[in-house]
Amino acid sequence: MKKLMTGMFSALLTFSCFAADTGLSPSSLKLMVYKFSVSTDPLCTNPVTVIDNGTTPVEVDFTGGVNLGSGPLEPGTYPCVIVEFNSNIRFMPSSNSTSTNCNSNDYETNDVCRSPDTSLLADGTTTTCTSGGDRVAMYLSTASTSTGNVDAFNPPTSGADASHGFKLASSLRVSNAASGKFVVNPTGKICDDNDASCDGGPGGTGIGTGSCKLEPPTFSFTQL
Repeated sequence: MKKLMTGMFSALLTFSCFAADTGLSPSSLKLMVYKFSVSTDPLCTNPVTVIDNGTTPVEVDFTGGVNLGSGPLEPGTYPCVIVEFNSNIRFMPSSNSTSTNCNSNDYETNDVCRSPDTSLLADGTTTTCTSGGDRVAMYLSTASTSTGNVDAFNPPTSGADASHGFKLASSLRVSNAASGKFVVNPTGKICDDNDASCDGGPGGTGIGTGSCKLEPPTFSFTQL
């Protein structure tokens, strides 16, 4: 059994900016992480938990040397990973921000799952999102084709699902000799209310006056 060192998890958080905010990226992106699970099925069935922080999530900054911890994992190919975290994420725009709504000196907080949205957790239970921070699961899968604002909190249902989960560009591959490094790429993904198409949740039509939002990064694994 290979011990997957997700402490090698690398966050090249490169958020693709919108026209109003071209080049605007986060200098910090913090999630309160509960659990990290994987599945050998692109539809994310029968997930195996690698890291479990119980009911006390650990704050992880995805823009630096990320350390989620480590856990045992059998060699194999895992085309789906599931990250359970608190839906209130915090990020700080980089110092080159010229947006009055995205202040490079302060953390912005986005609630990425809002009522009436739901999220299927790795243990099979369902979270109904509220106006506060909720425990949700983000599904990253090679079966998903989405890189934008969709239902990322429920697993894909087909081999080319554009409505559920986020696209995982490459599977996690674990062998007796090596494991994968998780790469999160969000350069340029911050937008504000100058862009009416920017919204932090599925089905949105705008983010409201004075808002600053972080759009989904890209996700992949590279072999160590």
